[in-house]
Amino acid sequence: MQKVIKMKFKDKVVLISGATGGIGRALAERLAHEECNLALFARREEALKEISKIIDTTKSTCIYGRCDVKNKQDVKEAVEITRKKFGRIDVAILTAGILVPNPIETFDSSIIKNTMEINFLGNVYFIEYLLPIMKAQKSGTIAVTSTLPDKRGVPGWGAYGASKAAVSWLMESLRAEAKQKYNVNFITIKPGSVETPMIEGYHRQGAIKPEKAAEIIVKGIQRGKKIIQFPLGQVLLIRTSDMFPATAYDMMPVDAQKGDGYPVIEEK
Repeated sequence: MQKVIKMKFKDKVVLISGATGGIGRALAERLAHEECNLALFARREEALKEISKIIDTTKSTCIYGRCDVKNKQDVKEAVEITRKKFGRIDVAILTAGILVPNPIETFDSSIIKNTMEINFLGNVYFIEYLLPIMKAQKSGTIAVTSTLPDKRGVPGWGAYGASKAAVSWLMESLRAEAKQKYNVNFITIKPGSVETPMIEGYHRQGAIKPEKAAEIIVKGIQRGKKIIQFPLGQVLLIRTSDMFPATAYDMMPVDAQKGDGYPVIEEK
């Protein structure tokens, strides 16, 4: 049975954060073929300019601006610039994030603080400024990137995992109420391994291309999915491990969970 496409991107205003790398860039280039109005934000302005030139060859419209999601004022201005230019914001896809190991040998709270500020609070700031606009419109979609393993801690990756688990919990808490009260959709994107600059140097078996990830995300948003998780093989593996009792989970080899390429750290 063919799935029904609930939403079309044509003529929609789509804001993308983290638009210069990995999934964010792939989404921008994919959506450029949907004849929509794109507002792209990231820290690297030269890369944004390069992407905008590509989009200018399509039937989509594109604006862009520098935005450091740790800076709340930057996020506020990104949302205001988009609304001022297009008069509305229909979809926001928030992909900005970092992946930094935090080994137990040199446990460092500054790594966790920085990761939480970018991966979690950066999204909180966007939601704070997007939600009033979409409430007034009585429509809109906010899709935020979490991670596939968001239910159990992975050795060596506690900062990243905690920040993404926080995203998943926040989205879960907002989703039903935002839809029922304001007709605003909250979608949690949960990627497994994707070949992006973020995981360069860390071998991840079964990683997919960012273009494939972008296609899955676009289709998931069109179909009104509440959670978009991929790739399938990793979804099955991770969700199975989620059911392990703590004793069994703790017996899994730590180095295997950290993955190839994890730095070897000397004790302090």
